[in-house]
Amino acid sequence: MLHTNSLLHISHVHRGGGKFERPDNTLDTFRWCWENGSALECDCRKTRDGVGIMLHDATLRRTARGIPESLKDIDVSTQLDWATIRDIDVGSYLSPDFSHHRIPTIEEVFDTMKGHPTWLCFVDEKGAGPAYIAEKAREAGVLDQVYYTGQDYAKAVEWTKNVPGGKTLLWIGTWPVPAPEHNAADLARFQAHFEKIMDEVRAGDFKSISAVSLHSYFNPKADEPFVPGTAYLKRIIDEFHAHDIPVCSIPFEGGETEEAYFRLWDLGCDGFSSDYPSVMFSVIHKLRG
Repeated sequence: MLHTNSLLHISHVHRGGGKFERPDNTLDTFRWCWENGSALECDCRKTRDGVGIMLHDATLRRTARGIPESLKDIDVSTQLDWATIRDIDVGSYLSPDFSHHRIPTIEEVFDTMKGHPTWLCFVDEKGAGPAYIAEKAREAGVLDQVYYTGQDYAKAVEWTKNVPGGKTLLWIGTWPVPAPEHNAADLARFQAHFEKIMDEVRAGDFKSISAVSLHSYFNPKADEPFVPGTAYLKRIIDEFHAHDIPVCSIPFEGGETEEAYFRLWDLGCDGFSSDYPSVMFSVIHKLRG
């Protein structure tokens, strides 16, 4: 059975930087994650002239600073070339201390991973195309460290069919509107969504999944501290473990507290995902002793 601290390096930071701590999807941030014993989740799209870049949003409005207003809402993939965006500040949106952060190319990221076999990259494909991502990972010699990531099980199956030796991370979860109430109706709604995905995975005999990340919401003051439910999470974790698939969970609520991660660890999680990187790093270091 899985669940040892030797798998903690599969823990990963959402968008590389989390909510507020570091700029997302930059090479400086990625290095920070890896050097703190964590992997990262990133987003890959292409510029108009076909350069693969790590950028979550379709436009530059949220993260770019110091650019003309006319560029902020232009679709990067269809209207902007790499030469136009390569020197743009994408760090100052959080702090002037990060003004040196730039958009990295996929080649830069994968080249940095060379020689560090536990430096993993979970790539959420935003239009770059699976074949392109695989080609770049293979060229850099890091295909074993790159996980094709997303919520679509069919795409995970397609990736492994077309990429011999390719790995995948399947996200399973949904988002509450408003915040989860931790009541019976909320638990039922979440579990129904989980079961829809799980039925697809079961029908596929759990093939084509190398790792999984479960959405969770943690409130220790609630009668049921976890959505989609403590017992339910435990059952799903055990089900994946029965197929030797490691499990992470991202506590979208409560992720700012170490308790959330320790409770997930007690349920059997092999690693975590987080919008609060430093909190997760602290837990990882303590679990490793």
